[in-house]
Amino acid sequence: MDRARQVISRLLIVSLILASFAGCCIVPVGGGPINPFSEEYDEKVIQGEGSDKVLVIPIEGVITDEETAGFFGPTEESMVAQVMTQLNRAREDNSVRAIILKINSPGGGVTASDIIHREINKFKKEKDIPVIAVFMDIAASGGYYVAMSADRVYAHPTTVTGSIGVIFGLVNIKEGLDKIGIKDYSITSGENKAIGSATREMTEEQKRILQSIVDDLYQRFVSVIDEGRPNLTRNRILELADGRVYSANQAKANGLVDDVGYFDEFLDKLKTLPNYRGGSDPRVVLYSRSDRKFNNVYQTPGAESSDLGRIIKELVFPGSSAKFYYIWNP
Repeated sequence: MDRARQVISRLLIVSLILASFAGCCIVPVGGGPINPFSEEYDEKVIQGEGSDKVLVIPIEGVITDEETAGFFGPTEESMVAQVMTQLNRAREDNSVRAIILKINSPGGGVTASDIIHREINKFKKEKDIPVIAVFMDIAASGGYYVAMSADRVYAHPTTVTGSIGVIFGLVNIKEGLDKIGIKDYSITSGENKAIGSATREMTEEQKRILQSIVDDLYQRFVSVIDEGRPNLTRNRILELADGRVYSANQAKANGLVDDVGYFDEFLDKLKTLPNYRGGSDPRVVLYSRSDRKFNNVYQTPGAESSDLGRIIKELVFPGSSAKFYYIWNP
């Protein structure tokens, strides 16, 4: 009965959420959906007056390759798509002399994290310009994975980073369903077809199968750090990569970041890198679809603050999306 009460409670919460939106929804008219992706990114100057540019690319929020969903279709590109669009624009601008990855993320999907890491590495090699990562509040798990594409990794004094590892979230409600007389009679083509099902007991062999995938993805994470942090041996990385998080000072002491400080200091350090070929006062810019004026780097556009579709999905069907994650989700 506890599970039934939880579902009913969640449905009531959803009803309240939907009711609160009554009269507040704008329905697109004119024969077609709104397509927010048709707008081009505009270049916004944050600071500096030189002809050379340093591009800030925000990696903020959960790293995903899924579009943000609204009532009437997607409302925002996925983070992977946004990063790709910005990199492609920067490819066409020879005045872009460096990139700063402004990371404030707990991580996300293993594939989304891996794609962004690869694309930044690819861009860096093509253009032969420096890339640095600047950590804000959180740069954990997949956020740290993405940062391994940078030439230097910097953290603010209050940053939390680390959480190197993989998680595949599973819940099992079979015992609760048994108590209220609900049985799972799903017909499968093999004994492992329903592996991870919330309504069936998992066998030891099935646990071993899933653990082997987690272990494989974990070793890939370690290899990415091994390549991105040549100052650390693989054995040392394995010691550090037990899933724990680190403060900025702990991360520096363990070789996970290069230095601790603030954005203006990191910009000065960037200009000393051997492959930086820009001027002493570059324009720090970002690409945005917003009409806002950005007066400083801390105003860079962040992740969507709300996503009703996902909120409803997680309230009613927690864990309904089976994915492996590089994420810190305490």
